[in-house]
Amino acid sequence: MAFKDEPAESGTGTDAASGLGRGIFDCDGAHQSPRKHDYERVFQRGMVVLDTNVLLNLYRSNARTRQDTLAVLTKLRDRLWVPHQVLTEFWRNRELKSVRHHHSTKAKETSAALERVRRSASDAVERWVKDVRLKQDEGVTQRINESLAALSETVEELQGIIDGQAERDALGGTAETHSDPVLMELEPLLSGRIGEPLPTEEYDKAVQAAQKRADDEIPPGYEDFKTKPAERAAGDYLLWLQLLQEAQRRSCDVLLVTGDVKKDWWQPRDGDIPARPRAELVVELREQAGVRLYMLTPAELLTWAEQLLEGLHVDKGSVDDLEQLRGADRDDDELEEGWSRPSLDAFVEQLVARYPAHAKVIVAAAANGGFVDRETVYDLAGYSPDRQLKGFTRPVSTVARELEDQGVLSGDEPFLLHTIYGSLTEPSWASGFRIPDETIPLLRESFESGPLWPTSPKGPDESAEESKGPERDEP
Repeated sequence: MAFKDEPAESGTGTDAASGLGRGIFDCDGAHQSPRKHDYERVFQRGMVVLDTNVLLNLYRSNARTRQDTLAVLTKLRDRLWVPHQVLTEFWRNRELKSVRHHHSTKAKETSAALERVRRSASDAVERWVKDVRLKQDEGVTQRINESLAALSETVEELQGIIDGQAERDALGGTAETHSDPVLMELEPLLSGRIGEPLPTEEYDKAVQAAQKRADDEIPPGYEDFKTKPAERAAGDYLLWLQLLQEAQRRSCDVLLVTGDVKKDWWQPRDGDIPARPRAELVVELREQAGVRLYMLTPAELLTWAEQLLEGLHVDKGSVDDLEQLRGADRDDDELEEGWSRPSLDAFVEQLVARYPAHAKVIVAAAANGGFVDRETVYDLAGYSPDRQLKGFTRPVSTVARELEDQGVLSGDEPFLLHTIYGSLTEPSWASGFRIPDETIPLLRESFESGPLWPTSPKGPDESAEESKGPERDEP
């Protein structure tokens, strides 16, 4: 591998203090800022470990950024290594809309946001016209209508521009693995450079160790235990364990390239001080394998590679693109698992505008531990006693389908409002409705103390008996 000419730099602080006892850079150099010759050394003789987001970003990037990233990885080909945990996460997340269809998904989200702005502006003006009692034939009313029409035209034009750009950036051929251009590049690049999976018994022990480390907030990965089930949350530690084992085997310094920006991997970035690995990780790798740990984001990797590797030019736009994507996969598992707060807020916002009774019922259920009884539904909706609840959840299905088409929902979210059957007076009637447990804290965060929040909901224990009964989808 050819390197650009670079004069040798002075030794580290630890070297300078050799033979003189402890120095300021004791603690295995865990607090030292890496220098140019450190990256040059690890590019030349170390192990460059790729995290899952580096591979997934090849789908999210535009063509220029994808080409630049692959050019850098090709230059570093002999140094690359991928933990088997990364391969597992890559295949698990590759099918998500937020990955393979990143550009169309983002375009739909933006178009939906623009439509909400247009609708909100139109509603606000309409309310004002009514409040001040303007007549339809007045001149100002005509000008308002013309301006609203112009606003709608502008929104449609913006949506067209965004959709067109999404089509140009879209990566074709990814539906089949044999025609996927990303896989066609990665297969020869990573052949023979992917680690072995952990044996079953060792894997089970590692998941338990990850949980114990998370309880003590030992990096990496303890942040994930706050939001994910144990086996999924253990992913960062499984990657780290496999990295430790490979570093022991090779006895060489390690450069981990990751877009994960959580604090259980990095010391915080502060002003002009660049981020560096958590000191605990540097020390653990030094103690376990006797080598040094370095970390870069994908954008930083491209920047350093252009400085140090001959025959390589990286477009600044590619660096900016990867910087924007930094941490983009943090929510991939959440998208696969269920609801997020933004998607849930958008859903309830649509219900408030179109089906306010259903929005009230869902928020009331969150205030009541996840269940709302039949009587409360009638009270919130203002229904007459002789009205049936058959078909009550259909508007929820309608909004879910529309938001999925717009890219606001992934399609993997659990249905938001399930019917609980078994009324005391009629077994075939709904006794109430239940929302998924995972949505309760999200709804509380967004709506507690707000106008939708009920003033005196029943406690969960009061409705426990009413909530019993077989759960099935409402016809």
